[in-house]
Order: sequence, then C-alpha cells, then structure tokens
Amino acid sequence: MRLSLFQQYLKKEKIDLAFFYYSHDDSQDSNVVYFAGMKPSHALFVVQHSTARLYLTALDKKPTIAGVTVKTLTKQWREDVPRKVKRVGIVKSALTYEWGEKLTKMWPLCEFVDVGPFLGSLRVKKDRKEIDTIAKACQISVNAFEELMRELPRGTLQTEQDVALFLERSMKLQGGGVAFPTIAAMGKNAAVPHHVTSLQQLSRGFLLLDFGASFQNYCSDMSRTIYLGTPTTEEKEMYNLVRRSQEAARRVTKSGKQYFELDVETRRVLGKKSKYYIHALGHGVGIDVHEEPSFGKEKPWMIGKNHIFTLEPGVYFPGKYGIRIEDTLWWDGVEAKVLTPATKELITLSLPRVIKNI
Repeated sequence: MRLSLFQQYLKKEKIDLAFFYYSHDDSQDSNVVYFAGMKPSHALFVVQHSTARLYLTALDKKPTIAGVTVKTLTKQWREDVPRKVKRVGIVKSALTYEWGEKLTKMWPLCEFVDVGPFLGSLRVKKDRKEIDTIAKACQISVNAFEELMRELPRGTLQTEQDVALFLERSMKLQGGGVAFPTIAAMGKNAAVPHHVTSLQQLSRGFLLLDFGASFQNYCSDMSRTIYLGTPTTEEKEMYNLVRRSQEAARRVTKSGKQYFELDVETRRVLGKKSKYYIHALGHGVGIDVHEEPSFGKEKPWMIGKNHIFTLEPGVYFPGKYGIRIEDTLWWDGVEAKVLTPATKELITLSLPRVIKNI
C-alpha cells in the first residue's frame, strides 16, 4: 500500500523516478527502511511509476517485498535506470553531497524534486503493525526504567554512565535495541537538555533520564526525572508544575487542533517558569526517533488519527537542575493513549552506600 501510494504521487507530480541511497556509515535515509522493512548495510532504491528495485550488497539477506525487485548491488545497477528523464525525486535532507554529484552527472539536464515532504506526510499516519511495534518498543523502555528503580537503591550504580549502561543493557536483554544514546544527567547537568552522559558521580538532587528502546526498526522515546535524597518543597512544587503542564497538553489533544497549540497550553500552565522551557513540546516518533509531525508554529501540523508523538515539557535552571517528563503517545482518534505508562509521581530514592551529602 505505501509503495503504491508513493508511485501514485510520482505519477501525479510527473516525476519519472525517485532515487534513494542508504548507508549504515554516512546516510541513513530511513525512507529505505520504511519501504524495505529492514536496515541494510548499503542500499540503493529506485522507484518508478510501476516498478521498484532495491539493490543490496551481498552481505545483506535478501527480503521478499511486494512490488519490489531485489537485486545484488553491483556497478551494473546503472544499466537498469533510464537516462532520458525530466524529473527525478530525491530526499534533499538525506542525500549526501557525493551522491548529489553522482546523480547530477547521470541526469545533467533533469530537474531534481524533493519528495521528502510527501514521504513525511505518508509516514506520519501509522498502520496497525507500526503502532503495535512502537508500543512494544515503549514497553521495553518502561520495563528498563522500572528495573532501574529497583536497582538504584542497592548502591551498585555510582555514575551517570553506570545508569545509562544499565538502561541500555536492560533494553537489549529484552530483545530491543537502543533508539538513541541514553541521557543520564545528574544535578546541574540536567539543566542541559542534551547533556552528554559522563562519569559524573551520583549525588543528592534530580537525576534526569532520557532514553528509548528500538524494536524491529521502530523507536520509542521517554524521559523521567527522579530525585536522589529528599527534595525541598520548592523542588517538589517545580516537579509537579512540569507534570501538570504535560497533563494539560494531553487533555487538550484532539483531532482538528494543531500541534503547536499543545505547546501553547503547556506554556500557559508553566506561567512565568515557561522562560526556562527552551525547546518544543514534542515530535513524531517512528522509524526515526525524531520525525513528523512537527510541533513548530512555522510548520503547522494538524493532529490526526494514528499519529504517534511525544509530549515532553521541561524546565532548566542553569547551574542548578533540570526537570523533563516525556511520554510517547498514540492519538487513536478519540484519546491520546500513553504508550510509556511508567509512573510520573516523583520518585525519591536514598542511596547511602553510594551517595554522599544526602
């Protein structure tokens, strides 16, 4: 179905063929994964109005894909591709400079058309299999988090890196992968939204965790912020404010609204503290951990049935701490179902054998 819809689009737009390149090393165009159902080591994918050819190296297992001819990638692939074409589709954001030059030499007189926006709109609506697969990745993430909450009080984990590795190991032992490098940010490190996990010792304060499992090529994404030691009244109030802002965004989610309106609602709840909220509310989740729909006002997306996305409000106080609460959700047309249902009550843990100054 997805291939035929794309081919119909090519016909309508009078695009003679679309060309995709995938390399595990330098250009992971996830549209190849979307059509092929696998992550190859290297691949070329050529789609025409009534045919499609996937070229794989001899290192990869050859899948069976409806409507697609799978061939071994050799230099002879060029012989299969027509040269007399007027318009060639590419994904501008994924094509490397090197391949851009190669295609320009192959088709020096043709017009190159960015098919990325159309594919983004095609991929944003998940089918039942995709929803179930993402839900499985989410459950693996939740299981890993709950396992971590049981492990931390034992005093075996002493640094941010220990925590991150524990989560990643748990996800892999459940049959999943790691969707993106895990963030474990202790104390003032949590004030940096994309902190790079380090050998920072665990200590009294907020510990922000941002992680996600992958499963069968699809991703999950969740964040929880816990407290090591006993939080102050102010810290508890700030945590609960972030939590309420996320709940408010979920409550107003409905078809016909635009995603940026959810962001507006979150900032309304945060009030004066919204100046410490320095990123968008969320993003789509699928084969890529960040994909359409966008939450930006400059590129408005309407909430639609079977969209999967995150809600992740946060506040960040430089030199002090940060708090982020994130879930992956599925809009089924009636409600926004949370696929990462780990508790969002503030968890407080005491680790006397590891943490000093609690």
